[in-house]
Amino acid sequence: MIPFAIALVAYLIVWSFGGGDLYNSEFLASKKQSYNLNEWNDLSIFLFHLFLVASVSFIISIPSILGEEIGWRGLLVPELSKVTTFTGVVLVSGVLWSAFHWPLILLGLYWNNDTTIYYQLIFFTLFITSTGTIMAYIRLKTGSVWTAVMYHGASNIFIQKVFTPITITNENSSYYIDEFGAILAIVATVVAFFFWRKGVKEFPLLTKKISKYNSDK
Repeated sequence: MIPFAIALVAYLIVWSFGGGDLYNSEFLASKKQSYNLNEWNDLSIFLFHLFLVASVSFIISIPSILGEEIGWRGLLVPELSKVTTFTGVVLVSGVLWSAFHWPLILLGLYWNNDTTIYYQLIFFTLFITSTGTIMAYIRLKTGSVWTAVMYHGASNIFIQKVFTPITITNENSSYYIDEFGAILAIVATVVAFFFWRKGVKEFPLLTKKISKYNSDK
């Protein structure tokens, strides 16, 4: 539910301050046709769509997400935790995970058409690093890569298939919404700060090792 809460708060801010409006009736009309439920009202079709993407679409996305998460949170995060502090873990893994996506943005395969590449890189990196911080915490806390898989899948589903398409966009929306906008990145950063503080307190492994090494010297 953490990805859902982050997306909900971010888009409530966007809708409240003119970065976009609720709700996109054309999107719901297209869903009525694709689901062959033209007689349903907008609220019913939205709830049905939300249920489907949070269940069926989520399950379908698991194999591809698992492949990615085995590398990042399955291997990299626990290995980093053996040699650096939690701060080091989240910074290294978060920036590397962001950089992994940069070629797609630079090549125009994963971006929006309305803001500059530099703007998108900055806020995408901030959002991904913040997301990686939360995922690193729950990965280390639970000892299971499946928590990261679930978080990753939920974040993709709620942002890309629910909140962004339900938003009526205007000429400024690209600056605020989706993974390349400012609001989602800022809200995720606030939440990540909370988990970073928890992680620093709960996983101080290298800090203890450094202190011991200095005292021995």
